[in-house]
Amino acid sequence: MKKIILIFIISFLTFIYSFAAFEYIPGNVQTKGMSYATTGMLSGIDNITVNPASIMGLEKYQVSVSYENLYRFIHAASLSGGYFSNYGNIGLKYSELFVIGDYSNGDSLISSNTRLQTERVVQLTYGLEFNDVIFLGTNLNFLFIEQKMEGVDANNNIFYSADFGIIGKIYDRWFLGLAVSNFTDTYIVGAMSNQRYYITRKVSAGLTFLPYQSLTTNFDVSKVSGEPTSFGFSLKYQMIKNLFTIYSGVRNYPTNLGIGFEMKIKNISIDYGYTTVVNLPSRNHIQLSYSF
Repeated sequence: MKKIILIFIISFLTFIYSFAAFEYIPGNVQTKGMSYATTGMLSGIDNITVNPASIMGLEKYQVSVSYENLYRFIHAASLSGGYFSNYGNIGLKYSELFVIGDYSNGDSLISSNTRLQTERVVQLTYGLEFNDVIFLGTNLNFLFIEQKMEGVDANNNIFYSADFGIIGKIYDRWFLGLAVSNFTDTYIVGAMSNQRYYITRKVSAGLTFLPYQSLTTNFDVSKVSGEPTSFGFSLKYQMIKNLFTIYSGVRNYPTNLGIGFEMKIKNISIDYGYTTVVNLPSRNHIQLSYSF
């Protein structure tokens, strides 16, 4: 049992080192499949984690649900909805990421298949459009974290952060996007008083070009404080109009590759994505959406 717990702790610390608190937000299969190189793309509720202004790409009312099993003991799920109106688009998304493992309380009683850490995010998004040329958007994120540690009472805290984004139409088929995530510079206090998890504060810029109506290309550059500049490139191609779309993306830091497809059946969309990140196992993503 001690060996199993030790292996879990090492694996869990490796995950936390690779992904800071609230860095991985579930859902958004297309965004992940395109390696997050989507800063300049107007694609609706699915892309608000990269650029809130993308909510202005929503043309209908949409509801989406997703589930992911990451690295066996880490699970993620999301539920999102978008509302289109002439006074601006509104999005609401609930995301949850949780780690399952063995837990020993202060009396040394071991509980199996216990949630060791849970991260919940509620994102409220609002976007506006000006003359079909400038698109603005902002996220208000409510962050909830719960942790369990041996001999320590469960830690429950609520925090908030905010994001801002803008997308401009510079030519007929060219779009330029800028986004700042966590401009409130929020950090999370852990179960121990000396634990702090800093939420990623990132600045991104992206250029989107539509050479054809069915083809979208994206070039993206982003910078996180203390990390190398990251470059990404992605493609999205509608092979069969209103029926089947494929997409792919690549990024240099962290080195990752993604590929996926979207299949539409009337008002229902099914997305599947496959992504790889250097030094970590590959991941599968699936999302179900309904537009009305």
